[in-house]
Amino acid sequence: GGGGGGGGGGEPPDYGDLLILYRDADGVPYLTEDSCWQPLDNGSVDCPTECLVPGDDGDETTDGEPWVVTVDPATCAVPAQCAICTEEVDFERINESRSPDTVFASQLEDVVVNMATADCLSLDPAGRIVTSRVADDLTVTSSAIDSPLQNLAIYRQLLLTGSIGTELPTNADVYDTMARALGAASSKTGEVNVDLVVYLNEIMGLTDESVTTILGDKICINVREEVMGIVQTVRKCFLDFSSYDYDRDTNFGALPDPAYIPESAPVAGTFEHLYELGTDPPTFGIGVDPIMEIVFDDVEAVSSNITGFAQAADDTRAVIDYMHSWPLPIIYQTPVPCDAIPGEDTTYDVSISDVSGLQVPVQMVDGSEGREFTVNIANAGPDAASGSVTVTAVAENGGVIIGSPWTHDFVDLAAGLSDSWTTLFSINLGERTKINWTATIEAEFDVNPNNDSVTATTNVKVTGGGGGGN
Repeated sequence: GGGGGGGGGGEPPDYGDLLILYRDADGVPYLTEDSCWQPLDNGSVDCPTECLVPGDDGDETTDGEPWVVTVDPATCAVPAQCAICTEEVDFERINESRSPDTVFASQLEDVVVNMATADCLSLDPAGRIVTSRVADDLTVTSSAIDSPLQNLAIYRQLLLTGSIGTELPTNADVYDTMARALGAASSKTGEVNVDLVVYLNEIMGLTDESVTTILGDKICINVREEVMGIVQTVRKCFLDFSSYDYDRDTNFGALPDPAYIPESAPVAGTFEHLYELGTDPPTFGIGVDPIMEIVFDDVEAVSSNITGFAQAADDTRAVIDYMHSWPLPIIYQTPVPCDAIPGEDTTYDVSISDVSGLQVPVQMVDGSEGREFTVNIANAGPDAASGSVTVTAVAENGGVIIGSPWTHDFVDLAAGLSDSWTTLFSINLGERTKINWTATIEAEFDVNPNNDSVTATTNVKVTGGGGGGN
């Protein structure tokens, strides 16, 4: 088949052949009279001429329309002899977008903690988020967020909510940050284009009609394609990027942010890089030049809608590729400025594991001798943590559990350490029921509330034995 773009329809999506298609300014594919996709001609000299026809954009004239690959009007599939004329989208490492939501949630949590506990946030010459920390000797350690999964998590969360759960660097626009994160997630030597963005949004579940994004209403069409071996009409939706505008010169004229190169007199839009002086023997120099001049040969690019968004992402990728191809040794790099005072602000990530953070009896006999529950918390730092943990037990039959809720305080729990408490309790609920447990942490300077609460269940029996813990 000719692949797909968008989402929705209620059927399992087909990601077999994700072809570059003839699309409009919104990234929505033009369809044939038979409601089929129109794959673009890849320009191969081996493509049979009978496989190509002028594209159909719905107008009466075909003037200026690109060549597209013919499809079978009955199945919307590309004939076997014409497959050589098509081109698939190359996801390379951005293929990690197929990861489950739980993976993105975990990666986003790492990003939030890393950013929230940093002494300074900034943007590098490509627009990636940089976290900096100041040590006691006032040396600065800086690191750009360059993990593909973490950048995909940023992209996904910003599209869904407009926030990642902590403040972005100063002057970091939400839409530009989304594009830059997508560029940072992609392969350095690949290409971010409109088709990749469209397919990526579908794969990540962002185009489903039930999913709300910051882009507002989706653009939906009906298209015929093969689903589970049957050709049928499927509703496909696409995100609306029409409010986005991109200007390459403006974008890179403001990076890195804040400007810090050269160190003696920083100039916005400037970065540092190696360049080759000679080949025999190989010798290199350090260049301090405008990003636009070195990476883009001063070629401007102004575009909008999804085309502009894809261009912004690909430009980020291009700068990262150049920086990795001509990197300065660390000892020659200009340090990222960070004027924070070590220890000035208290921050930590205190958590309670959803696996072992709250251990309660799985089975318990009503009226039997007392049992116990255990609470474990951990502090990832960087500072010592103080606060409390509240454990609540609620019987589903409305009976009273004496002692609930219980509160445990922790004081100056050092970074990297954990602590636990064990408490005895007994029940006399009078019938078979369940006890629903909740343990919740409260700590003033906790930067990540997403891992501060867990639940567990105890099944209460009126006769027989039982026990164990979970």
